[in-house]
Amino acid sequence: MSFACPAGHASDESDYCSVCGAAIVAAAPRGASAAAPPAGVARKAPGGCPVCGEPRVADARFCEVCRYDFVSRTGGPPPVAAAPPAAPAPMRAPSKWQLVVTIDASLDTEPDPAVPAPTEPPRVFPIELPEMLVGRRDDKQHIHPAVPVHDPGSSRRHARFLLNADGTVSLHDLASTNGTKLNGSDVVSGSIVPLKEGDEVTLGRWTRIRLGVRT
Repeated sequence: MSFACPAGHASDESDYCSVCGAAIVAAAPRGASAAAPPAGVARKAPGGCPVCGEPRVADARFCEVCRYDFVSRTGGPPPVAAAPPAAPAPMRAPSKWQLVVTIDASLDTEPDPAVPAPTEPPRVFPIELPEMLVGRRDDKQHIHPAVPVHDPGSSRRHARFLLNADGTVSLHDLASTNGTKLNGSDVVSGSIVPLKEGDEVTLGRWTRIRLGVRT
């Protein structure tokens, strides 16, 4: 049985001419009538791809999986196994910690009558982020600390509180101009120190920050 290609050749293949390679998918074999496949339905040729076994769409020159060339009969690379879906990232347990920021005028060893310590109630900041910047807000420099302090002795980027993967909290001094104290002792500039419940960090002229457990 042979098939007529658009160029008039007698092809041994039903999809592409075995002489010139022209597509003859719609052509019927000489002496026979071929029913066209329903519109929108991809017709599969028998046998499939000799490389990966994927059933062949009759009007496709290349295998949909490994790109085997059915016309030139040259093989493509072996099929690549699909990668398994990535496992969802483990959920971080809610933090139990909070920071309580208070104004302590007794920390101001060189008070300035023109700029006295403000009077404000304690402010509470739950530790819910991997890191929380502490310092003075500066809109012009686009510095917006998670824990803003109203203290002229504080740097804009003074320190960070770090929520570690194991749920503990650490303090990172950012080489601030006036330094940071932990429980009354100087923190080494640029160092990271672990914290525990009840630890107090003092900075600037009058800012005291206490690490506590949420109530």
